[in-house]
Amino acid sequence: MPERPAPAVPVETVIADLQERVRVRLREDLLRHGASRAFEDPELFASVEGWLREAAGRNNLRALLLPELLGDPAGWRIQPALTFQSHRGPLAGTLLRGFKQQILMPALRWLFEYSHDNFVRQQRVNHILFACVQELAIQNAQLRRDLDRSTPDPGRVRHPESR
Repeated sequence: MPERPAPAVPVETVIADLQERVRVRLREDLLRHGASRAFEDPELFASVEGWLREAAGRNNLRALLLPELLGDPAGWRIQPALTFQSHRGPLAGTLLRGFKQQILMPALRWLFEYSHDNFVRQQRVNHILFACVQELAIQNAQLRRDLDRSTPDPGRVRHPESR
């Protein structure tokens, strides 16, 4: 008996169907656990999920505006490295720094190793939140611009940057 060729499987269709089923299940789970009732709208949920997924996928902090506005990274970036400094005189400072490095450092190393992964995870969450805030700001600015263009009401209070 001759072998039949395997039927062509439309991979894109199968993947899209699978992604939609996962999205529906996720939306239902979120609603069941008390998420915003706005998620009852599947189209709105898909939109929110899409741009949050995109924000979570941004890996380049240099593509975000908020870090630039926050200023010096030393003021807002997590610094897990432990450094010892002293404001005392040269002899006392050297002795105190030596004590800290030889006695305290080994005792604190386990704490650093324990917490390092948490610092890395928190830094990733912060990065994602920066991307989300930026996306919200962009969408808000676009909506304001569109509203200002479509509503020529002279009595309406305008946002200062929309003039």
